[in-house]
Amino acid sequence: MRIHYVEDNERDAAMLTNMVGTDGDIQLNISERMEDFLKSSKNDKTDFVLLDVRRPDAVSIEDDIRRVRSYTDAPIVFVTSGNAEGVRREAFVGGAEAVIDKGDLNKNLLRQLFLNSSIRHRMNQEVPEDRIQSREMKTSIETLTGPFAYVELSLQTLLEVMEDAGRTNTAEYVAHLLETVKAIRAYSQDDLSKSTRTPIHELLIETAERMSRTAKKRGVDLILETEASWFTQMGSQPLASLGIQHMIAGLLRACEKGDRMAVRSERDENGIALNIFVSRDIIPSKDALFDLTQAGPHLGPDSKASIQLALTVLAISPEQADVHIHKGNLFIKLLI
Repeated sequence: MRIHYVEDNERDAAMLTNMVGTDGDIQLNISERMEDFLKSSKNDKTDFVLLDVRRPDAVSIEDDIRRVRSYTDAPIVFVTSGNAEGVRREAFVGGAEAVIDKGDLNKNLLRQLFLNSSIRHRMNQEVPEDRIQSREMKTSIETLTGPFAYVELSLQTLLEVMEDAGRTNTAEYVAHLLETVKAIRAYSQDDLSKSTRTPIHELLIETAERMSRTAKKRGVDLILETEASWFTQMGSQPLASLGIQHMIAGLLRACEKGDRMAVRSERDENGIALNIFVSRDIIPSKDALFDLTQAGPHLGPDSKASIQLALTVLAISPEQADVHIHKGNLFIKLLI
């Protein structure tokens, strides 16, 4: 991930540099002025552009976007501080992918922003103008261009299939997943702000209750010892909590009476680790954890959808996971 940050404040530039540290997956370049960035862009390819809104050389958000677009088609995210409501509206209208407060920036949030904004940017480009037949259709398409749109589309398809097949229990659960994704999309479009109050907070309570009901209904002995407040490096405790809940819920739906599950979080030298134990080998390997398109003996479409949503929300890659089976027991470690 090649990030170029246009920032005139040396302290803010140094803060992001230290934040990224020696992460080999992130290549960070910093320019003090837009002119310096444009010169370097002739030689260096950029995947993701961060622009400080209040630079001395900044004429307007519209001008910044126009100048960046003259050299690169990479997603653009504006960085600001304080009240950014006016900036947010102008940035989105101008074609930027997101606006984030400096106080919320961290390494994992950068990864999530890169993922979200890249998907949004790509989907904007993939809709041909001749397919937009009316204002209503254009509005409908625009609602899908935000973060998690690809998950939302797949869940919508799965919901329709389950409803057509008369599988009401699965359809009801998938509908809850779809509701969760829509809340996440609205939340993330509001910059993943830790202070924003949206339906995502009500969903946290509802999902926790569903998780408890599922464990009780299936007769699973569930032990939870997780500390969501540790997951501040994601930039959002609500997102971290939702991701953990849906991972547990997905695994629970693959369990049977008498099974045991324990979920614990621990501080790891590389961050925060989520350790999951299941007394049934419902996932045979790490490949199976991430390739949820194949049918399995225990994982139904509802379980697979829930786990896929969790992995997406927590932004977990295969390199951040360890899965192994020992004497029929499943051990999963996720580094978040």
